[in-house]
Amino acid sequence: MAAGKTSIVFKTLKHGALLPAGNRILFPAVFALAVAYTSLLLLVNDLAVQPAADKLLLDVIATFHSNGTPDEYALLLQDLGNDAWDLAWAGTACLLLDATAGSAVWIVALLEAVWTFADETQLGKDRARLEGPALAVAFVYALQITYVIMLLAATAALLAHLLVKGPNPLLLLGWLVRAAAAVFHVYLTFLYALGFLVAVAEPRRRARRPRRGAGAVVRAWRLLRGRRRRRRAALLLAVVGALAAACSRVQALARARAHSGPASGLLLGFLYAAAVAAAKLFAVCAITAFYYECRQGDDDAANTELIGGSVL
Repeated sequence: MAAGKTSIVFKTLKHGALLPAGNRILFPAVFALAVAYTSLLLLVNDLAVQPAADKLLLDVIATFHSNGTPDEYALLLQDLGNDAWDLAWAGTACLLLDATAGSAVWIVALLEAVWTFADETQLGKDRARLEGPALAVAFVYALQITYVIMLLAATAALLAHLLVKGPNPLLLLGWLVRAAAAVFHVYLTFLYALGFLVAVAEPRRRARRPRRGAGAVVRAWRLLRGRRRRRRAALLLAVVGALAAACSRVQALARARAHSGPASGLLLGFLYAAAVAAAKLFAVCAITAFYYECRQGDDDAANTELIGGSVL
């Protein structure tokens, strides 16, 4: 049984890896666009977000080890607050860049994956082909923004508790819950990607009205029902996570080389951007293959039930 599940997952990964070969004109263009966006995001992170985070970390360390006068401690807290705001602004700018340019890149990649997998040059000319994905994206963004704000608020509350009362078991429990929420956010992202695929691939499927917004996400959630599919999705996310971890190792090498040799650091930075773009493009193709396999399974089950009912 386990071997069968593993073979199905490998089949999905194989389909995802071979999908770009089905359109050798548009996929290289999408890959180049993804590399350009990832390079821009890396540049913004290195120039704005990372320096602010490092400065805030130094402020936190200085605050905890401060033995000065109350006036000096108040000055340290003021610097800590100012640097926290700088990090918040830089992080917000990075999130906005990811929510606009980044989302546009990966939406184009999802559309191209659906068109290639369905072997169609266009999926229709009716307005539902545009309205469904647009409303699905709007609904997904509303949910993601709400969830991220809740995560940031929880993180800020935990940091405030740490500064006021110091480390304690309740704080550790809070960080564990925060980590579980971050893992659940990965699952939600996977679900949202499936919802967008539903909105693109089946705008009028099994319904008189097109699947839009919440309807597409609900349909995606139904596709994940059952232990086998959830386990396959978990294994797929594990493979994508392993690729992301490998890419982060390249980023660490790039930052280390940037201090010793700028040329080698820039080269490794470009390789990191290319690796991240390739990994995310592979994830898009693998999720698309997973969606079509789940949909085919539902179709086969529905046809079997229909034939059985007609025979009876």
